[in-house]
Order: sequence, then C-alpha cells, then structure tokens
Amino acid sequence: MIPQVRSRFSVGRNVLAASAAVLLTVLAACGDDGINNSTPQPPRGIIVLDGFIQPGLTFLGDTGSASTKLTLAPTSEFDAGGFTLLRDTVLTVSSRGAGDLLYVTDVRTSTTRRIQLPTRSNPARARLLTGTGGQTLIGAALRDSSSVALLSFAGAGTATSTRITNAGTCPTDLFQFDNAIWIVDANANCKVNYAVQGDVRLIRVPNSGTTRDTIVMPGLRGSGASALVDGDVAFISAGGDASFASFPYTLIATGGIAKVDLRGKRVLLGKKMPTNSYGAGVKMGLDGFLYVSLYQDLASFTNRIIKVRTADLSFVTSASADWLVLTGASGTAVTCGSGQADALGRLHCIQNGTASVTSLLVFSPAGTEVRRVAANQGGVDLAIRP
Repeated sequence: MIPQVRSRFSVGRNVLAASAAVLLTVLAACGDDGINNSTPQPPRGIIVLDGFIQPGLTFLGDTGSASTKLTLAPTSEFDAGGFTLLRDTVLTVSSRGAGDLLYVTDVRTSTTRRIQLPTRSNPARARLLTGTGGQTLIGAALRDSSSVALLSFAGAGTATSTRITNAGTCPTDLFQFDNAIWIVDANANCKVNYAVQGDVRLIRVPNSGTTRDTIVMPGLRGSGASALVDGDVAFISAGGDASFASFPYTLIATGGIAKVDLRGKRVLLGKKMPTNSYGAGVKMGLDGFLYVSLYQDLASFTNRIIKVRTADLSFVTSASADWLVLTGASGTAVTCGSGQADALGRLHCIQNGTASVTSLLVFSPAGTEVRRVAANQGGVDLAIRP
C-alpha cells in the first residue's frame, strides 16, 4: 500500500518506459551482497561520483590502477553532491538548478537511465523502496514542494508517481522501516535560501491509517540532513548552520548525529561534531564504525574524517585530534573526504588536487597510505561495493 498519498502525476512514457524493465531486472538479479561472511573480505570495488567538470561514475577495483568511467550528463544538467548504493543499483539526483533529474545506474553493466522528476521540485536524495506485493519503488525527497515522490514501475509500460504531501519544511532523505516511510525533514527554507528554521525532524508516515509521528532531534541543525539505518536504529546527521553572506564566514551551529530508536520512536543519543567544524557526511563502514566527513573549520575548509562508535557515538580519537590522523606514502600528513572503511578496516577516501583531479586513497587501519589511484576529475562522493 502506498502511504498517505495526496496527489498523483504521470511521468512521460518516453522517459521512463525504457528504464522500468531495466530497473526491475537489475533489482531482481541483485541478491545478497555477501557481507555476512564470517571472515572479513576485501571489497568487490569502489565507486566514485564525479559531480562536476566530468559528471559521471568512476568504477575502480580493489587493486590495480585501471578504472572505467560512465558519463551521466553534461555539466549543465548535473549538480549531484552524493549518491546512494544498494546492492548494484546507484541512485543520484540533480537539483532544480540542473533540471530536477533522477539517474538510475546498473553498476554491473555500466548502464544508466535518466528520469525527469517534477519541475522545480528540487530533489535532495533518492532511495530504493518496496511497495505492495514486493513492487519496486524509488522514493525521492522533494525539497521545494515539501513532499516525497514515489515512482512505481509496471513492466515496460508507463511509470507513474504518487506523492506523500506535507512532508515537513524541507524533506531531504527517506527510508522504510516497520510498515512506514520515514522522512528526514531538514527544517530549513530550502525553497528560498536554505536558512535553517529549527531542529531536524524525523516524520513517520504509516502505510495505513492517518496518524503520523514526528520526532525532533534536539540541537541537530543543517539544511542537508540525511539518514543511515542499521537494524532498528537510525543515525540522523546534519552538517550544521552557518552564514556565508560575507567572508570570514560565520558558524552558527556545528553539525552532529542523533541515534534514534525506530521501534520506540525516540532519540537515544546525540553527538556534536568538534568545535568550529562544519559538515557531517556519515557513512557506515563495513567494519561496523561510522565515518563522518567534515571541514575542520570555515576558514581553511580542511577535510577531516572522524571514526565513531555506533554504541555510544564516541569518537575513536588519536593522541592529538578527534579526527583520524592520516599519513601519506612519503610520511607527510594527508587529508581527504567522503571516507568509508572496508571490512578489513582500511579507510577509503577521495582527494581533489590541482584542477580538481581526483585520487582514490586507501589507508591501513593504522592510518598509513597503502594505495593511491587516479579517479578522473571533480570527485564528490565515494561508496564501497561489499
């Protein structure tokens, strides 16, 4: 059952018909990722999103220097800053400034489909969902319309979309749990200037019935809030609040993480990022730790990565800093962003150098660089294929 549907619109056959069968075939063919092996295994590969200059996905192996590039779009219609990966399907979106578009990519075949979302809806993030009878859906958080679009696919015919309306001030992410869709509301004026209006909220919309639940994340602020679900717990993150009207920029609130008990519908813990820092891009490492990518401050914008314990949200610190201290092959300090560890505890991250040339960096559990390989240009996000 589609939860709380308030309006409906059709998506053109010429855009979605070809993608529907492909998407369903991809999902049906994608089985277990193999992450339940008792012995930690190296990843099948790494995916880097090149968000500007050369928009597309770069596929790399766990070893060697070879890579494959899949171009997604021209720079005029692509401004994604991140993507979601479930099994072998990648979803990424472009905002209102780049056409309100959704891209669905089959990683196994390096093929992609471009889907038009509602005009001026300003999508934030897309997720794979499951509808009635196991039907595959794609949910997209639409910031400027305070709604979530649910795209449904029926064979090779026309795909349609229903909407969950009144989904907060600025919905930026969503997920499914326990017969409901949960929507992350950044609580910001995303339609005008992204000014933060209050604390981030989590809105539970049941599959049936009309009663919704809203959970406020005390002190958690930021226009780019997102969710990461692990069992019956969700980690809600937001990057903080700042004024960029003039330099030097003014930090209003640091970013943070809230740990939420989804069954109890309550916040268990909250954790602020270090003083003066900005950002809180969270990934679940395959080693069981959270990895938070942020800027050390708003003056230098130095990339840092913090390793966080899921049980109590405490930092795994070094003797000198809250963040990981990383050392390059030459023995000098190295910084990078979009960090995630594999099952062996090796941190993977990306670094943009001169002319935004991107490198994938891999560090041993001790923080020493063990691999550096070219990953095209304009890298903004990374994910490990388990």
